[in-house]
Amino acid sequence: MQFVLFFSDKNVREQLFARVDGTRGLLLVAGVRHGPAMRSPEQREPFVTLEFLHGSVLTQVLVADEGTAEGMWRDPLGDLADRLYPDSKEDAYAMTNGYLLLEDGAPRAVVRKQGLPAEDLWFLEEALSRLTPRVPPPDPTRRPGKRKPEPAPRAPRRPASHGAPRPPREPDWRDRTEPQGRGRVEDSQGPGDWRDRTEPQGWGRVGGEAEDPETTPPRGTRVAASAPRKDAWTLLGIARGTALDEARKAFRTLISGYHPDKVAHLAPEFRELAERRTREILEAWEEVERELKDAG
Repeated sequence: MQFVLFFSDKNVREQLFARVDGTRGLLLVAGVRHGPAMRSPEQREPFVTLEFLHGSVLTQVLVADEGTAEGMWRDPLGDLADRLYPDSKEDAYAMTNGYLLLEDGAPRAVVRKQGLPAEDLWFLEEALSRLTPRVPPPDPTRRPGKRKPEPAPRAPRRPASHGAPRPPREPDWRDRTEPQGRGRVEDSQGPGDWRDRTEPQGWGRVGGEAEDPETTPPRGTRVAASAPRKDAWTLLGIARGTALDEARKAFRTLISGYHPDKVAHLAPEFRELAERRTREILEAWEEVERELKDAG
């Protein structure tokens, strides 16, 4: 059986706690990203395969973050982690970023997300097989491992030379090749010369920019510097070196000031500004939270 809860629901925290407390047997709790163009969370891997193979012994609760303004300030998984692991910040953080397995409401295991659904499925089945004999262990020969780095591409071999090299020939203007796509240009004044034609912006000139922003510019060309990005710590008003729990409290206090209920009475342009500010705060918090996790 599968249940999907959404961050945009103001009662998502209470619904999550009720599912955890009221489910007997094995329960999987996981957070997922969700958007309009995405499939429903229960139809994605590894959840659909877990339901097909082990739905009779495993209940799933998927908490979907739609990234909307209504749900940006809520953190139901963080609240559940603080409740289940009050004395272990590391376990609480691992729970919010992985798969939580519970039995009769009590946490039994946390499975780390590997990045690929097939790999996540292998480790989830391994953890489940330790909790119940009704889930067979996965094939150990298929255990995901570290991928070997791809070898660097080799430079093409130079063709073998035959005989003594010929001395360089003096350049001649008649040997000059016209650039591809640029022939003689004729106008109303008569035939012109290809050298009189203006080069497209960014072609061959040091300092010019290519028109296509995704095209890698030639070596030696200068690329205009992008606007400096705001420092995430400064944007949140959190000093570097702050503990993770204190930083999380400061983040929640800051983002709660932009709650939709608090700006509902303002003009549309101010509500749009509040939503934009909320997204900036969330992006900055993801960066700060990642740095604190790596440092810890």
